Amino acid sequence: MSDEKETSILGRSFICNEDLRVSTHAGEPGFLARILLPSYRSLPLSCIERIDLRVDGAVVDPQDITLILNGYSHKLDEMGHLSKIFWFILDKADLFIKRKEPLGLGDHVLEGTMVVVEPYMTVGRFALNYTAKRQLSVATDI
Repeated sequence: MSDEKETSILGRSFICNEDLRVSTHAGEPGFLARILLPSYRSLPLSCIERIDLRVDGAVVDPQDITLILNGYSHKLDEMGHLSKIFWFILDKADLFIKRKEPLGLGDHVLEGTMVVVEPYMTVGRFALNYTAKRQLSVATDI
């Protein structure tokens, strides 16, 4: 968990500094990565415009990513319609990344960009790109 880069207005990375967890979701193999909303205030999920990820340099297909918030699963392409589901800034969520090959033990680099539309800005539509890069270990105590 040593390599870390974050570019955020608030200095807060959306990728948490927590171990990756090998898991299954809806019968599919993959892993979980813990994330936070980097915004300065709580937002509906419809404000999450995009999440792009790379694992060890390999691009993750957005169709292989599911956001799990408060026990409910949301595919990224559904989030634009979720204006009544709020993500509170202190709540952590998980990204399930579907992966055919198991994530090997040891360290992996997870990096990405979360594009967030801030509806409270009064200067028009305001989208912020939050980038993050972390070197994370795979949990061995699951």
